[in-house]
Amino acid sequence: MTHLAFLGAGRMASAMVHGVIARGITTDHIAVLGGSGTSAPALAAQSGVRLASDPASLLAGAEVFVLACKPQHLPTLPAALTELTEGKLVVSVLAGVTNARLRGVFPKARAVVRSMPNTPGSIGAGVTPYSPAEPLSLGDAALTESLLGALGKTFPVPEEKMDAVTAAAGSGPGFLFEIVETMERTAVELGLTPEEAAVLVRETFIGSAKLLEHSRRTPGELRDAVTSPNGTTYAGLCAMRANGMAGVLRATMTACRDRSRELGR
Repeated sequence: MTHLAFLGAGRMASAMVHGVIARGITTDHIAVLGGSGTSAPALAAQSGVRLASDPASLLAGAEVFVLACKPQHLPTLPAALTELTEGKLVVSVLAGVTNARLRGVFPKARAVVRSMPNTPGSIGAGVTPYSPAEPLSLGDAALTESLLGALGKTFPVPEEKMDAVTAAAGSGPGFLFEIVETMERTAVELGLTPEEAAVLVRETFIGSAKLLEHSRRTPGELRDAVTSPNGTTYAGLCAMRANGMAGVLRATMTACRDRSRELGR
């Protein structure tokens, strides 16, 4: 049975812990260690996994080390982790942190994998792009797919694309939620109650996403299918374009990509 060690106990680590438990990994084969806060004890109490007291107890018997702390904490990690991760598979979920930096911190790990989960993974509906520092053995490839697959779909990519996939997938939910919030607020301004606006806008997004998933049409073709000449959707799309929506989204994703690069440096 695979032994998993999680350093960090935030939302993503919690999603992964619950995901692998749902896939059949027993709680006595999972350990978690957090910082000075209450997230790690809370996760251990909620899930039944072992709460480690220090890095040595966390990694005792572990085969896979999941790095799920905050990116800015990477330089302050205990030096003992260099030896403690020897021969282990290291999987990082730290935004912007390159495989080269990870290799510098964990030089004796048998393999290092950089990944970028997104928050829908907390309900098993995420997509996780990942890139190994070097080609993985069949066993480590299977372990990586199993671990990240607990969050939803996996998506292997070359590392040079990781900053771009952060903009598309890792941070993408935040951009979509911003759009939903704006549409709900506008619907209220147009005369709906907050409750009506929430139901109508959210169900429209959910239904549209399902249609996109199950249709063989491109997003543009689906857009055109709902757009009658000089109709209401046409009027709205014209307003979107006149107000620079495409430019705003392009700038949003580019800023996200650039920040991911900065974190990597």
